[in-house]
Amino acid sequence: MDSQRRYLRYFLLALALHLTLLALFILTALLKPQRPEPQKPTEDIIHATMFDAAEIEAQEQAMNAAKAAEQQAEQEKIAGQQAQEQAAQAAQAAAERAKAEAIEKSAAEAEEAAKKAKAEKAEQAKEEAAEKAKAEKAEQAKEEAAEKAKAEKAEQAKEEAAKKAKSEKAEQAKEEAAEKAKAEAAAKAKAEKAEEAAQAKAEAAAKAKAEKAAQAKAEAAEKAKAEAATKAKAKAEKAAQAKAEMAAQAEAAEKAKAEAATKAKAEKAAQAKAEMAAQAKAEAAEKAKAEAATKAKAKAEKAAQAKAEAAAKAKAEAAEKAKAEAAAKAKAEAAEKAKAEAAAKAKADAELAELIKKLQRKVEGSWIRPPDASQGLHCTILVRLTSDGTVIDAEVIQSSGDEMFDNSAINAVNRASPLPVPKDKELFAQKFRPLRFKFNPR
Repeated sequence: MDSQRRYLRYFLLALALHLTLLALFILTALLKPQRPEPQKPTEDIIHATMFDAAEIEAQEQAMNAAKAAEQQAEQEKIAGQQAQEQAAQAAQAAAERAKAEAIEKSAAEAEEAAKKAKAEKAEQAKEEAAEKAKAEKAEQAKEEAAEKAKAEKAEQAKEEAAKKAKSEKAEQAKEEAAEKAKAEAAAKAKAEKAEEAAQAKAEAAAKAKAEKAAQAKAEAAEKAKAEAATKAKAKAEKAAQAKAEMAAQAEAAEKAKAEAATKAKAEKAAQAKAEMAAQAKAEAAEKAKAEAATKAKAKAEKAAQAKAEAAAKAKAEAAEKAKAEAAAKAKAEAAEKAKAEAAAKAKADAELAELIKKLQRKVEGSWIRPPDASQGLHCTILVRLTSDGTVIDAEVIQSSGDEMFDNSAINAVNRASPLPVPKDKELFAQKFRPLRFKFNPR
């Protein structure tokens, strides 16, 4: 939008300039003096009249005087017309010079506008390229951060899977160990029970054997006793046997009861142990799950924070780098510009000095010293020039005090036209439009 406004302003300026030139052309055409039509020669009528010689001579003298006056008037009229034509030509030349200057100025302004537009376009293209490079760099950093986050996530998943497998393996080993311990305890209890049963059987067999041996011995020793005693003894033995059987039965019942109590206690202990193990396993699993979730959350937060910090750091580094590059580039461009300007200025100064010398030599070479001019006189002249060095006008702005010397200096400037001028339009506009020239002949 700003570029369109600038171009609109230049367009309006160019339009105004063309309208001004058109008005100057019309004004020149209107003010151009018309050339007087040549008068037709008057026909001489000869009257044949008889006069004496004196009268004829007087008439001839009068006619000659009239012709001379008429010729003088005609010459004066022609001189006036020539002066008017010269003034019109001078006005036309001034108008043409003004037109040339206006065209030159318009061309210079158009060229300057084109240069400026080109520079602005180049600057805009440069800025767009910088923005594009910045966006590509940001996109690349974003992709790298995403790849890094993806790799970290995969690594984290891998670590979690390995931990989970390890935990499951440990749990399975623990369960297998518990099962093995339970089986060993059951086998041990079974073996102890079998051993106790075998020991009780052996004790019962030994007791029965001892009793049988004692009975046989008693029978052998007391065989001679009475059958009544034997009967009583048999009865007593039967009662004792019944008592022993009852005792053995009571002992077996007590033993079975103890075994059942022991078994129930063992089963209860095993169940309690299994319940505790299951509860511990559940608690451990819950705890591990909570720890894993907490750890995963902390890791994700840490990764997000690291990612944000990395992005912020990358952004800050990119901005700092871009800023440093822009500063370095601006500094280099400023140095290059200053160097170019210094070189251009030195060249322009040298060219200007050489042109001033040439101009002085040319004007001094065209100067005709007045007969009574004093030595050491000098004056300052303001000279208006066209782009090719043609003198439009010259006037003394600081007099020498001698009017004839000042006039001779102006005549010298006009005779020296066209004066040497720089080819550089900007230098010409700065130093030669108008030109302040110090005329100091030696």
